[in-house]
Amino acid sequence: MKSQDYPLLFRQSDSRAIANQKWHFRLLMMKIVLLLMITGFASFSWSPGLGLEFWTSLTIAIVLAVLMTLAAIGDLKRLDRIWFAARAVAESVKKESWLFMMKIVPYDDSTSDSEARKVFLDRLKRFLDSQPSICSELIMDSQEGKQITESIENARKQTVLERLAYYRTNRIHDQQHWYTKKATWSRKQEEGWFILSWVLQGLAVTLAFIIVIFSGLIINPVGIITTAGAGVLSWMGARNYRELSQSYGFIAQRLSILEEQAEQLSTEKELAEMVLRVEETISQEHTIWLARRVERP
Repeated sequence: MKSQDYPLLFRQSDSRAIANQKWHFRLLMMKIVLLLMITGFASFSWSPGLGLEFWTSLTIAIVLAVLMTLAAIGDLKRLDRIWFAARAVAESVKKESWLFMMKIVPYDDSTSDSEARKVFLDRLKRFLDSQPSICSELIMDSQEGKQITESIENARKQTVLERLAYYRTNRIHDQQHWYTKKATWSRKQEEGWFILSWVLQGLAVTLAFIIVIFSGLIINPVGIITTAGAGVLSWMGARNYRELSQSYGFIAQRLSILEEQAEQLSTEKELAEMVLRVEETISQEHTIWLARRVERP
């Protein structure tokens, strides 16, 4: 399913999660760059009488002020917290939407359509109430639409075999493909940044020996390279590439198995059991991800 086929609450919270995630990491990258600038300016040893020490000190002070301003903005905006809260709402709404479409308790045939719609909307409201911090953020999103979209209604009206095929294609296969792609991307990112960190450390050691041999240089680049290496490690820790690669890979494998098992199903009971297993698998991964993020200082 496309994003516009999900409830409005999903689209709003998903949009806010993506936006706050991007700005969270943009601020982090800007902080690393500013620290590199400070270290770079501080590494110069100007000859007395040139009058450049004053301008170097002034530049460092200005960059420090900008760095403090960015840190204050990050604390004020609470980008990471809004990102986590909005993502929690988005994933909860998505899961509930599939339960509703596939007629899983409490949305099964024992419940009238009108009652099922009421329960569904009540649960959406409950998800939003559990994360009051993002309410003002959702107001900023100008998207319009319904909570129970036409795509959701049409999927719910299908026969059991049609819903099985729809769920297998648009949920299991879609998520299996997404987790596989993200696992591969995270692994490549982790390897690339890891190699870069070792290159920078090796370069710092090499330059340190060069400076010992050739004294009197106007600049000491060791501090810059060391700070860059620390920045790379900080970035890797923030992005959590290794854990994400392992976690996403594990979920992708489980969904691949579940997708094959789903091909053998044909009844409402089998569909219900499969949907619960798939949604539990996906929800468990997200819960672990959220817990790791919240626990970080």
